Amino acid sequence: MEGSTSGLMLVLASTVLVMLIGFGIAFYFQRRTKTAEDWAMGGRSLPSYVIVFTQFATLVGGGVLVGHVSIGFSYGMAPLTYGICGAAGCFIMAIIAAWLRENEFTTIPDIFEKVYGKNRFLMLVGALMAMVVPFGWIASQATAFAKLYTSITGIDSRILVVGMIVVSVLLTLPSGFKAVAWTDFVFGVLMLALCLLTGVQALDMAGGWENIVANHPAPETLSLPGGLMSAGFATTALWFIAATPGMMTNQMTLQRVCAANSAKNARRTLIVGGILIAGIELWVVVVGNACRVLNPGLAPEDASGWFLTQIPTWVLALFSGFIATTILSTTDSALQSVSVNLTQDIYKQFINPNAEDKKLLSVSRICTVFVAVAAVALAIVFPRVLDLIVASYAYSASGLLVPIYCGYAFRNKNFLTPASGVAGVVGGVIGCGLAQAFEASLPAVFGIQLPYAIYGILASFLCLIVVALATRKSK
Repeated sequence: MEGSTSGLMLVLASTVLVMLIGFGIAFYFQRRTKTAEDWAMGGRSLPSYVIVFTQFATLVGGGVLVGHVSIGFSYGMAPLTYGICGAAGCFIMAIIAAWLRENEFTTIPDIFEKVYGKNRFLMLVGALMAMVVPFGWIASQATAFAKLYTSITGIDSRILVVGMIVVSVLLTLPSGFKAVAWTDFVFGVLMLALCLLTGVQALDMAGGWENIVANHPAPETLSLPGGLMSAGFATTALWFIAATPGMMTNQMTLQRVCAANSAKNARRTLIVGGILIAGIELWVVVVGNACRVLNPGLAPEDASGWFLTQIPTWVLALFSGFIATTILSTTDSALQSVSVNLTQDIYKQFINPNAEDKKLLSVSRICTVFVAVAAVALAIVFPRVLDLIVASYAYSASGLLVPIYCGYAFRNKNFLTPASGVAGVVGGVIGCGLAQAFEASLPAVFGIQLPYAIYGILASFLCLIVVALATRKSK
């Protein structure tokens, strides 16, 4: 590919076209973004079809293009199970979606203040934990983009990391959430179309699905329903424990629920979005197993890169657009989400509580640039720190899951106190940390070595309940 000038030009043209579409949307909505609320939540007036696709495009990122294809290569139908685990998080969150939208929350600390009362420490810890996942996504998505595009174009990966994040900043700055959401809508539709095109191409290369099944080294992994468990019960259980709570506590998912134009649509968008998130794994199954049949000697993690070298130039050019839309939609969403947390939960709460709306809008944009610079530094200069942030996802779920959902369950019971909220968050983080420190010594449960996040979640629940019982009279 690197030696083909015409092919490279097609790839670059496809990528530039995608980015120009995003810029056009961003600058179109700039004139309609007049307040900090507009920038943070798009005026809470977005139609359901936009919310569905911004959920879908945000949550389907570079991991699907690289990591999930390798799962399909190794385990046949197993990516569908992973998708179902992620969708389950959306479906469970749909139970509380109407309540979230009716209360017009913007960030996770808003939920804590509603159910536990005002507590500055709880607000601060909640904000920091809510930012962990989206901030890690900014750097990791840019890194995934660089790895894939380096194999296509030969351009230095550091240049690509900087380029992706700069483009994300330019998409986010003018009009914030509304531009991000509408860009995601367009990109989400493009992603589905390009999935269909490249999936058909993969089937054609492998001689059709029947030929894939007939020539697969492990055809039993392609059967239904047995193939859904082909990664093994232990691995599948770990996926559920990791993916489902992560989806239920994702700040970006919450933001989109609360930006819907009605409580009814907020619930509906999570259900439809969850179906799309699970459905995209069909593309993963097709591409991963086509690669397995065509080149069974590949290392699983190399399947995506090898697939790029086998498809016709014109398909590769479109696939490069697929890469750009997939990763860009996640990166700009995460960038905007972290900026909202910094502005609403840190600046407004602790630095300038009396800030005027115009000032908050300016601070939101300044935070966007600050977060982008930090993400570039992590991705290029301090990659080991990025690994730590990615690993801290478990701590985020451990500290947020129980306080959010128990908060909802006991919201009208005169049971919860600020101290119980703090105990739930801090207990979850400490429990997760202790379990990680002594992970090798922890006993297996039904043959499964449980991840340390599950111990953190259990510790969070126990701490919240015990402290609530001890302090509820003082409420």
